[in-house]
Amino acid sequence: MEGDPEHYPGISRIVGLLKVLEETGGLAELYQLGVDLHLELGEELQLVRAAESLGFVQTPGSDIAITDLGKEILKKDINGRKKLIRERLLTLPVFQTVLTWLEHEEDATLSAETVKNRLLEQFPQEDAEMSFQTLVNWGRYAELLGYSADREDLYVDRGD
Repeated sequence: MEGDPEHYPGISRIVGLLKVLEETGGLAELYQLGVDLHLELGEELQLVRAAESLGFVQTPGSDIAITDLGKEILKKDINGRKKLIRERLLTLPVFQTVLTWLEHEEDATLSAETVKNRLLEQFPQEDAEMSFQTLVNWGRYAELLGYSADREDLYVDRGD
């Protein structure tokens, strides 16, 4: 999935999953959901894992269920969603760690390469490239982090 933004579990794909779950009464069988959404198993698992990491779904047994928080985000407008996502991101260890790194930099900026290398050291069980893409995509959505493709660096979004 690296380098394949179409299948990346971005926020819009997570919200789409939540909408489908809401339409099915809040609970679905994982296998059938994947079939209905035309997702390959790997894609589905990454999407579900992403939604679960944010607290929007739970996966009891072979089912997937929307949580109260998942229902809440569907009621929000775009600004409300951004705020709720920002709050959730601040609870995730990878975001906490990277924000700490950035805050210790004079200009609150680190090169993409530095962040990826540190992610590899700090979270060796995770795919550093995927973690970096998650930081950039989710962080930008929530207006928490920014990324300059020209300079290839990640920075704290201060709303400037």
